[in-house]
Amino acid sequence: MAIPFAVVITTSLKNSVSISILLACSLVPTVLLASLAGARLPRWGAPILYTLFSLALIVACVPLILPISPEVADSLGIFVPLLSVNTLLLTLCGRYADSRRKPVFALVDAVSYSAGFALIMCLLALLREWLGTGNIWGVPVRAPFTLSGIQITFTGFILLALLSAAARFLRRAALLLIYRRDNPRTAPPSA
Repeated sequence: MAIPFAVVITTSLKNSVSISILLACSLVPTVLLASLAGARLPRWGAPILYTLFSLALIVACVPLILPISPEVADSLGIFVPLLSVNTLLLTLCGRYADSRRKPVFALVDAVSYSAGFALIMCLLALLREWLGTGNIWGVPVRAPFTLSGIQITFTGFILLALLSAAARFLRRAALLLIYRRDNPRTAPPSA
């Protein structure tokens, strides 16, 4: 469920920052709740409780995003309440619901996932807004070219795939450089 957020909402940087704030405000406390009280909850009722708790947090945190832009809550539409049933949230809650894991690990994991999600969302939104409209955060910024089609959802999926492939390439290139640095080739035997 995280991919539609990364594609549909990222038509503007304001939307991406807003949804990232709401995700962090709901993900971190809900995962901490799962870590602290998850072992005492029935397995069938825990996901329902996590979803309702997350939804209450999201509704309470909507005023935090209104200073970004007054119309941002309306432009996000159905995606604001959908954050409460995000698979990322339910997966992390399920992972930390047992009593064997410490709450500190849950906190670190939730903050890391929130930061990574925000980074990808904002990068994708920055590219789509800049190349699609020639603006960043509503301010005109000179772009080498504009492609209005990049604002379409389908193109967002393609751009996300290209960014994913670029990240994989850079990761593999870095691993190759580290491997070559740590394992220098042996010199050929001298005659």
